[in-house]
Amino acid sequence: MSIIDPSEPRPNNANASFNNNADDQGSWLALITISLTAFILVCCEFLPIGVLNQIATELHITTGQAGLAITLPGIMGAIAAPLLPIFIKKLDRRIFLMALTGVMVFANIITVFSSSYEVFLLSRFILGISIGGFWATAIALSGRLAPANLDIAKATAVIIAGVTFATVFGVPIGTWVGELWGWRSGFTMSLIVAIPLLALQYFSLPRLKPQSAIKLRDLPELFKDAKARQGLSIIFLIGLAHFSAFSYLGAFFKQVAGFNAATISSLFLSYGIASIFGNAFAGFSAAINVRYTFVILAVCFAIVFYSFPIYAIDQSNAYVLTALWGFAFGAFPTTANIWMFTHAAQAVEKGMPLYIGIFQMMIASGSLLGGFIVDHFNINILLLSLLSLIVLALISIFTWSRGLNNPKTCCSIEK
Repeated sequence: MSIIDPSEPRPNNANASFNNNADDQGSWLALITISLTAFILVCCEFLPIGVLNQIATELHITTGQAGLAITLPGIMGAIAAPLLPIFIKKLDRRIFLMALTGVMVFANIITVFSSSYEVFLLSRFILGISIGGFWATAIALSGRLAPANLDIAKATAVIIAGVTFATVFGVPIGTWVGELWGWRSGFTMSLIVAIPLLALQYFSLPRLKPQSAIKLRDLPELFKDAKARQGLSIIFLIGLAHFSAFSYLGAFFKQVAGFNAATISSLFLSYGIASIFGNAFAGFSAAINVRYTFVILAVCFAIVFYSFPIYAIDQSNAYVLTALWGFAFGAFPTTANIWMFTHAAQAVEKGMPLYIGIFQMMIASGSLLGGFIVDHFNINILLLSLLSLIVLALISIFTWSRGLNNPKTCCSIEK
């Protein structure tokens, strides 16, 4: 998710670039290295979604219990995102990013060799440290990682490309190789890439000494702004609904629709491709009227959640609905960021790590809620019950946020 962190220096305008001495100067290699790190990290976070059934079968647990593989990284990420930037203070961010990558490698090693459910969950909990710390730090450093004369917007786009490719290819590839060689194979592949990536960071990253530090007292600013609270209520309700269902999308395709691994993988691929178009749509639409863009997304999610149990058991319908789902979520983070930076820029800058933590908490809460409903009822009831969250989001948009000005933004914030 593309978010600018106020704890790091930024240029005075979007076309500015950082001019550092030779030791501090970024490069294309450094920028691409962090983009690859983002790719691997996002893949590791969401790989379990496509192989929940295999995990549950091998570890002798329920599908909902397997869903904790999504919940725990989110919980730890929500804790790490606001707290790590405070505790590391003046630590060179180059060392910090390498340490976070090392944590990711360590977590994946535990995952690959885990022999019990408890050890597997421990590995996912550790991964959350890397996730929270990375997103609270990496995007803000994009300008300093870039080569001379490359503006910060383009540098950020390069890093976010790693997230995009992970969204499009990560879960589909994980699902496919998981069916061929077992659910651990996706994590093994991530590990094979991550280890040399750590060495690449050592040789390519410039010194990244911070020029300021986040203070604990700045974090609550996010909740003191009325427009920020309005946005957060809408964002949390829609995000909670999405992650409650998406965490068990692979399980739906396998258990309810009865699709094979190749079909499930291609469905996730259609989701990822559609998310790219959703992102582009949000950059245009939300810049014109962010509130009504949220309405469009909420309606898309409502159509998906209502139609999936009825129509998605047919393969053709499943492709259409999955693509619509991908489009809606592809637009969601961009729309959320534009709302916050348009209507509550000062508050969100001071409380940025907390904002990142809230997104991680959406992932954790959603997968936990979804797992509870799946285990005690079924996936179809889960999907239909989430319509209530979408209705609450729409009520918030048309009541609490009614009359809120929607000025055009001068820039787009991408996922």
